[in-house]
Amino acid sequence: MDYLSQIIKGTLIGTANILPGISGGTLAISMGVYEQILHALTHLHKETKKSLSTLFPYILGILGGIVGLSFTMEYLFDTWPLQTNLTFMGLIFGGLPAVFAQIRKPRQEDRSPGSLSALAAAFFLTLVITAALSLINAKHGPEVTLRLGAFPSTLLFFIGVMSAGTMIVPGISGTMILMMIGYYQPLLSAINRTLLSLVMADFSTMLSQGIILFPFAVGLAAGFYLFARLMETLFARFARVTYCAVLGLVFSSPIGILADLPPGCFTPGALAIGLGCFFMALLFVVWLGQE
Repeated sequence: MDYLSQIIKGTLIGTANILPGISGGTLAISMGVYEQILHALTHLHKETKKSLSTLFPYILGILGGIVGLSFTMEYLFDTWPLQTNLTFMGLIFGGLPAVFAQIRKPRQEDRSPGSLSALAAAFFLTLVITAALSLINAKHGPEVTLRLGAFPSTLLFFIGVMSAGTMIVPGISGTMILMMIGYYQPLLSAINRTLLSLVMADFSTMLSQGIILFPFAVGLAAGFYLFARLMETLFARFARVTYCAVLGLVFSSPIGILADLPPGCFTPGALAIGLGCFFMALLFVVWLGQE
């Protein structure tokens, strides 16, 4: 049951990472698996067998969520935007009991002067900054063309590092950032072409697309390790302050998730169904957190 639960959580995290405005990192914290995944990522070289055993069901679920549900989620967001967004809000808010439990834990840092002020500052600063950024009506940048070359490949490497960071750091939607700089659709198309060529045994296309995507993949791997180490250090040294910052991200998430919805979708019927989905998703994550 634990293994199946981990795969389900991984699927939800993977799905969240391909949707604009939703943070897979925040969802991982909400489901109580964030620190476990961080520890496994940063200890791959020391505890290889244990780390791989921990990561495997999550990776399986994440890949399943990204590859298997991407088209389904795109359809749901286009057809029922309010209901689908409220469902993901429920998934995020369902983790509040787990976050509050971590904040209430007595820790060494509580003895330092001004600890209460630091907790309050972490919460309110994160809440205000994230809410303000969510309200900025940034235009999506022009889409770029992926190609070979020293500069494009170097740029793709750093975009891979940045993408990994947005997946690891809670509250940041990597998909939205990629859309803003014009790389989301080209990368998604290149990945889809690579997967399709693999299924169709078109090795020429798979090789050409794979060479273009290789710097991005290397950047992803480097970014996962670097940002995982950063977040693990923050949780180890400033756990309660970090969790209070996460709490600010959770409470600001409705602004980021609902800000871009068209006004026409807020009908009484859609809102009623959406609220029902919200509470079912919330209870589902609370149940998952107890598994």
